Amino acid sequence: MRALCSGNRSILLRTSAYCYSSVRPIHRRLQSRHVHAQKAMHGLQLAKAFMQTIRKGTLRKLYKTAMQMEVDFFSAQPGTSPPPAIRMLVVDFDDTCTATDTTSQIFNTATAATVESSADSEKADVQNRLDALKDELVQNYAQEQQKLYAELLPEGAAHPDGTNQQKATAFVNALMQFDRRMNQVVVDSGILRGIPHGRLKAAGEQIGLQAGCLTVLTRAQQAGVPTHIVSVNYSSEMVKATLQRGSLNIVTAEGASAEEHHDVVIHANELTYEQGISTGDIIRRVQGGSDKDALMTQLMHHTSQAKTDSTDGGDADAEANQLAVYIGDSPSDFAPLLRADLGIVVGQSKLLRQVAKAHSVKLLPLTAAPANGRGEEGSLYEAESWAAIGAFLFGPDPSKALTPHPGSGPGTKSGIKVPRVMTVAGSDSGGGAGIQADLKTYQARGVFGTSAISALTAQNTRGVRGVHTVPTQHLSDQMEAVLSDIGADVVKTGMLPTPEAVLAVADAVRAHKVSTLVVDPVLVATSGDSLAGSEVAQALKTHLFPLATIITPNLPEASALLGNRRVSDLATMKQAAKDLHKLGPKYVLIKGGHLIAAPSDPNRPSSDSHPSPSSPPSQTPSASSAAQDSESTSAQDHDTGQDATHNSDQPVSQLNADSSLREGHLHVQASSQHTDRDRAEQDLAQHNGAAESAAGEATPCGDPAEKHVSDAPAIDVLYDGQEIHVLESKRVHTHNTHGTGCTLASAIAAELAKGHEPLIAVQRAKAWLGEALQASAPLHIGTGPHRPLNHGFETTDWGQQKAPLDLQKPSLDFRLYAVTDPACNAKCQRSNAEAVRQAVKGGVTLVQLREKSADGGAFVHEAQQLMEITRPAGVGLIINDRIDVALAVGADGAHVGQDDIPAKAARALLGPHKILGVSVKTVEQAQQAAADGADYLGAGAMFQTATKDSSTISMEMLQQICKSVDIPVVAIGGMTAANARPTIEAGCRGVAVVSAIFGVEDATASAQQIRAVIDSATEGDVLEIC
Repeated sequence: MRALCSGNRSILLRTSAYCYSSVRPIHRRLQSRHVHAQKAMHGLQLAKAFMQTIRKGTLRKLYKTAMQMEVDFFSAQPGTSPPPAIRMLVVDFDDTCTATDTTSQIFNTATAATVESSADSEKADVQNRLDALKDELVQNYAQEQQKLYAELLPEGAAHPDGTNQQKATAFVNALMQFDRRMNQVVVDSGILRGIPHGRLKAAGEQIGLQAGCLTVLTRAQQAGVPTHIVSVNYSSEMVKATLQRGSLNIVTAEGASAEEHHDVVIHANELTYEQGISTGDIIRRVQGGSDKDALMTQLMHHTSQAKTDSTDGGDADAEANQLAVYIGDSPSDFAPLLRADLGIVVGQSKLLRQVAKAHSVKLLPLTAAPANGRGEEGSLYEAESWAAIGAFLFGPDPSKALTPHPGSGPGTKSGIKVPRVMTVAGSDSGGGAGIQADLKTYQARGVFGTSAISALTAQNTRGVRGVHTVPTQHLSDQMEAVLSDIGADVVKTGMLPTPEAVLAVADAVRAHKVSTLVVDPVLVATSGDSLAGSEVAQALKTHLFPLATIITPNLPEASALLGNRRVSDLATMKQAAKDLHKLGPKYVLIKGGHLIAAPSDPNRPSSDSHPSPSSPPSQTPSASSAAQDSESTSAQDHDTGQDATHNSDQPVSQLNADSSLREGHLHVQASSQHTDRDRAEQDLAQHNGAAESAAGEATPCGDPAEKHVSDAPAIDVLYDGQEIHVLESKRVHTHNTHGTGCTLASAIAAELAKGHEPLIAVQRAKAWLGEALQASAPLHIGTGPHRPLNHGFETTDWGQQKAPLDLQKPSLDFRLYAVTDPACNAKCQRSNAEAVRQAVKGGVTLVQLREKSADGGAFVHEAQQLMEITRPAGVGLIINDRIDVALAVGADGAHVGQDDIPAKAARALLGPHKILGVSVKTVEQAQQAAADGADYLGAGAMFQTATKDSSTISMEMLQQICKSVDIPVVAIGGMTAANARPTIEAGCRGVAVVSAIFGVEDATASAQQIRAVIDSATEGDVLEIC
């Protein structure tokens, strides 16, 4: 080993290859690397000696050592170092985060409020007086600041021997005195008087942010980095409103609780108020550089102490390598920038450069910072943009590119954002349920799936032969391996056989800060068979439900979770959803597949008489039922794929499951009771045929109950903590329902990973699973009653007998349909994204991106930005003309005109799952568009408009178009709040608006006004496309 370590470095790195290469090929490789002949010969000698050690039993040790040396070497190469470990991020607000001056915004808001409260005869004089006062304050500040810097920073002043701490401290103190004096001047002027409480919140929402700033703050949240915003702004209310534009949990320091987690904490001043009106004074919290430095010192000490406490004095080296980072842009940030482990200067501040030079502080490019991120003493690091800061602190942002960057290829990072879902569930060797169904669903729904297996089953379509429960430590190891490398946007759980398994999942979710968790609580079969003990139920409620985004119990499981309380009809489903919500999940989906049962068989459990979940199988009338709930009432319709009621050798014999699940074993004993197979399949038909939360109940073909239930919808209940959503959907007749429970939960997880909010995710998952059920109806896989789905039905057809699809699409709300316009945005001096953000806030229900002059790449980038705004708000996004862009970004659909691609061709390209809109002017065009596959029509132009040169149609023609088709119609062209009502009364389901929203300064207020008119005319109806 000593000889190996003394060899040439390039030879050492190739030692591992000697196991597989002869001396001659090694010689050629060394020559190709231009290694000196003498060193090459030395390498050959090493190789020979190395090969001789094989017989001596040391090969394994040497090979392992050589491979580790190779890993160590390449890990240290430029561009391969991981991002630095960050324990705290502190960011200046004014000009660092903002793109506009916030002090002027406060002055303007105060002026506007004072003028509004003045008498009409005095408004002009008040306006002129306050404008003059504002100009005076600004000019006075600039003049006084110039004098101060001339005194503190004379030309050429610099300390030759490095940073002079005493001189720097004196500078910071003098600057602090100046800032305090200027604040008092503003207070004494009275310009801050008269602002109603809440007014600055609205003003803050209009302030622009530096490009990429919000992304970095969001990435800090995702990385679990405590983040603080520090500002000399007069209003923390305004600061909070400016930043509250994404999913960040933002609080002011005064409202923060030590017991609660907050993504961003704001430290800023605040106006004083009396009876809801500002007095003109301020609560002074952060007035200048000294206050910022004191806060930085306090925060560094607090986070360091918190780390020490949390590790009980653990790894001191790891703690020392975690950085406190400060990002600023002005001289008031000078002291905290130097105090931080890494001080980053964003932008090109001339004053800060002057200050740094005067105190011999080096300003280096951020790319020159050490690999571990810890800055050199007396050095600050400049970044050209927030994007560069984000890349340095957290690595390349994967969301910034849809297609690979130029030059990307094998072995390079393309920057493509891949939605990732991890399933923690059991394995079904028959491939119909469990992790097999989950992974098939993920692929079909366009996400990358990973897995951690909690149990292994030996089963087929006839039943289960055996189960092996995975040891808890190995389950934890699987999750750690995946989450520490690939990560997950969503984790979905199925069967967790022991309380220890539940706790292991909860620990992993918390440790890796997984933000979205879907819990399918596998507890009890419809027959009453317990698939998990009460200890598991309690563990789920205690450890997983508080972390869950959504839980998806069926009726027996809801009953078990609520102490065996009856959940038997719509009213009790609603109450159960509310009570389960109190256990911590954000959403509760109660699957109502058990509400309907054929009355011809009184022994079958129905919504009014299902057995107690705790009853033993022998006491349950329908214990021979194979799996009476298609989704999750038997384990095979949960994620384990396990059915405790059957084995493969006796397909219809009743089985009893031992209540004790332990690692490695599940005891299953066959009873002497047998029923004929036809009866078993009829029992299966009643509930196993129920695709509870997909397209509804699924009744097996030929079942005697089919006629009775064929027209009855399936009913699910979704509760979000405020509103109950009753989701009705169509019944599908099929035997192929094995695995629908885990498939539904996985489809919901996939939609959440793609960015859909939960209600939309559930609707999309239901619609897709319904299509899968109908497409799978004719299939015969296996000889038993537990037939699986064809998850890949959209790309694989196993026979010409495939049933035609006739199912729901996700709902869209057409009431207020906003269509973007580049010219309007340019006029109002705002980006498309900012305009849409304001419109969505005002109540827009659907957005169309129209960019006639943008090329493909710019169009895609624009669409991606809008998706980030509309999707979390539950607002649909339609792309004008560009089918390729709609498909590329995953928009809800596309809209084409009469001169664009024909509607029939557009429908063929979009496929059956996207929304297609078509512009029309006549009844003939409307009927043709509907026949060609349009989902809605845009009729008009109704009125002349400056945004598009188009002839108008009459109100009578609009009425005829609405009556001539069965699909929704929206009125387009020149629509405003003043003319919207007549078009709704003519039969339109909404109006499409351009300049009345995007061509005005306050897009939010305009949208609210138009929405109010439409709602009063439609009574708030929401359109569901069928």
